[in-house]
Amino acid sequence: MEFIKHECGIAMVRLLKDRKHYEERYGDSYYGLHLLENMLIRQYNRGQDGAGMGVVETSASADPEVYVIRQEGAQAVEKMAARIDNEIAAEREWGSSHLPYCGNLMLGHVRYSTTGLQGECYLHPFRHDFPAGGGESLMICGNFHLINTRKIWEKLYEEGIEANADTDTQVILEHISSRLYSKEGARLGIESALESTAPMWDGGFVICGISSQGDFWAVRDSHGIRPAFWYADDEKVIVASEKSAITLSAGVDKNDVRQLKPGVMIKVTGEGRIVFRRVIEEKPVRECVFERIYFSRADGDEITLERERLGYYLARHVTPAGLPDMERTFFSFVPASARSAFMGMVAYFAQRQLPVTAQSLAGDYADKNKPHMIIREDGRKVNFGRLIEKGKALRTFISTETGREDLVEKTYNRVIPELPEGTDRIVIIDDSIVRGTTLKKSVISLLDSYGPEEIVVVSSTPQVRYPDFYGIDMSRLGELIAFRAAVNLVKRAGKGEILDHIYRECVSALKGEQRTRNFVRLLYKEVSGHELSEEITRMVTPEGCRAKVRVVYLAPEDLRKAIPTHTGDWCFSGNYPTSGAYTKICQAYVNYYEGKTWER
Repeated sequence: MEFIKHECGIAMVRLLKDRKHYEERYGDSYYGLHLLENMLIRQYNRGQDGAGMGVVETSASADPEVYVIRQEGAQAVEKMAARIDNEIAAEREWGSSHLPYCGNLMLGHVRYSTTGLQGECYLHPFRHDFPAGGGESLMICGNFHLINTRKIWEKLYEEGIEANADTDTQVILEHISSRLYSKEGARLGIESALESTAPMWDGGFVICGISSQGDFWAVRDSHGIRPAFWYADDEKVIVASEKSAITLSAGVDKNDVRQLKPGVMIKVTGEGRIVFRRVIEEKPVRECVFERIYFSRADGDEITLERERLGYYLARHVTPAGLPDMERTFFSFVPASARSAFMGMVAYFAQRQLPVTAQSLAGDYADKNKPHMIIREDGRKVNFGRLIEKGKALRTFISTETGREDLVEKTYNRVIPELPEGTDRIVIIDDSIVRGTTLKKSVISLLDSYGPEEIVVVSSTPQVRYPDFYGIDMSRLGELIAFRAAVNLVKRAGKGEILDHIYRECVSALKGEQRTRNFVRLLYKEVSGHELSEEITRMVTPEGCRAKVRVVYLAPEDLRKAIPTHTGDWCFSGNYPTSGAYTKICQAYVNYYEGKTWER
């Protein structure tokens, strides 16, 4: 129920024919740019802080044209398109045949800030112009968060290369640029540049680039933490963060869209030939499971089915009293991203096989104000529908914790006027419970206003026990409700010395006196998962709540069954894929113990 910022979205297009081909076949000189715009719009779920696009024209003349446009705020892609249209109109008003932003190489980006920094100057793509090498221009954008940006910046600084340490994308751009040419001015090539830089980047990333020399490339981290997909035919090569963005925008079959292998660079040469090259050594693949649970747009196929499985497996734990308990229950969900898991939960009680659709369960599901009911073959009833919904104008994640708490009370609204007759128990599914702020400040009180005897909040993820350092906005331990609950339990049990012990171990590791590892695991060894759920229930229940409240989490083994291919579960297991994360969690615990609210 809390808005979680995570990954950005990237899109790239490389046209393989001349402009005349697209004008004759599609009646569109801007076929490539319109395709890029559509892919970015279909990835708005990945970023709404702003967007940017870069275009290079290398095919029309010996003097390549380079364009960059950025827009901050909501509907940024549409606003950029309008600005481009205005530039085209101005050119035509003067009788010019020039078509600005019409090129054969282009990339784009939709952004969520993973650093907390806002402003157009932080929007991708970033551009580097080389004084040597014929004045080459290189543009990059990325869906990434690196743990060791500061170390890379320090290395560049030692080499006399300037970069803004607070802008991770510029640091990466300068890192690549510093290896693209030799000291003597000879161009070494993007393959060589990435082979000498990408292995140093600790984190999850997909970095993309185009240049006025005709380079078109993308590289993915060696663990596959961040996603990247590509498609090619005789007209174009496309790269994007999500498969559905490619299939829906380009109208191609999903089976023709492939995933870029971790640690591998895809490049399209000036002649239009696709080349793959491993630039980082092969490592165990640990694709982030939150991609499938929350971030990627449900595409009606693999992702939707996986989310339905989450709700299906979770349903077994929410009606301990059996079928009579089910008949008096009204099943619901919030936010919209939990809808697929909700359908899986309803399917379990309705005795339907997965996959399911809203229509197969309840006919016309478009009327959200209408409670729905399925009568099973045994005559028992399953009641379900929307109870509350999130307002359109506000988001529960803003820059400060205090501001978030001020807003969450105003973010949700009731949908139906009252519970259906015969129901006095609410089971509402969410895709994750991270901080618990929204539950306590808004959701449970709103549900309690319906007058139920019991409210069961079910999470389609296990307990989020550990920070994420690869882009999700949950890098501070003290914000995680599971961590705070564990601390409460050990203190109440008179075992507070474990907190001191963990602190000493973390300090020792940070000093280099021992190997860094996840010492926070020692805290969770002192409590059971059931005890944590009970304490979290107590923590999120608002004062004056009349209903009995219970919080239920998905079991880790059910997560693995529902989503077997994405094993990046470090937020739940504490098993991080890169070494830098173990240093980060030691520092995160030290910051918590010492009362620091900032990271260092």
